[in-house]
Amino acid sequence: MHILIIDDHPLTCQGLSALLMSRYPKAIVMTAHTALDARAALQQTPKPGWLFLDIKLQDDPGYSLFHELCSTPWINRVILMSAEPEHSLIRTALACGARGFISKAAAPEQVLNGFAAILAGEFYMPPEVAAQIRQQPEVNISPRGLSPRLCQVQHQLLLGASNKQIARDLNLSAHTVKEYVSSILAFHDVSSRLELILRIGVK
Repeated sequence: MHILIIDDHPLTCQGLSALLMSRYPKAIVMTAHTALDARAALQQTPKPGWLFLDIKLQDDPGYSLFHELCSTPWINRVILMSAEPEHSLIRTALACGARGFISKAAAPEQVLNGFAAILAGEFYMPPEVAAQIRQQPEVNISPRGLSPRLCQVQHQLLLGASNKQIARDLNLSAHTVKEYVSSILAFHDVSSRLELILRIGVK
C-alpha cells in the first residue's frame, strides 16, 4: 500500500506517517509539503494508492490542488484533513467521490479506525462533523451535485441493480462499485438503498 501525505507542516507529516506505519508496517508512505511537490509525487511510480490531503496549503490559497483532484480519478482515493472542517469543501469532496475527512485534532485511534473504515469501502467522517453538516439547510441532495460517474451508479441503484450488475454494466471492479455506493449513500445521508429510493425516488 502506497500513501501520500500532503501537508505543509513537516511534523504533521512525520506524525501521521509514523502512526499509519505502526498499523500498516508494509505501507510505503511519502510526504509532500507543497501543492507543487504533491503534483510531482502523483506522477511518480509507483503511484500512491491513498492521499491524505490538508485542505489549507500555504502555497495553494485557492484550493486549486483540491479542485484539480475533484476532476480526476484521484478523488476516489482522497482523505481530507484539516484542523477546522470546511463544510462546503467536505460536501464538494463527498459529491465528487472523496473517501472521507479526518480532523487533525482527532485521537490516533480515531485516525486509524477512520482509515480502516475507508479501506473497508466506507466513507468516514467524525460523527460530530457529520452532525454539523447535516444541520446545514443548504445541503444539496440533487444528483446534479454528484460527479458524472457517481450519477451513473446512482441511476443504477435507483433502478434496483445489484453491485455485481452495476460493475458489469459500467465496466467497473466490484470494489470500486462498493466505494461509489458508499459515497452516494453518505452524500444523501442515508444508510441503505431503500432509504435512498425513499429519499429521492427514481430520476
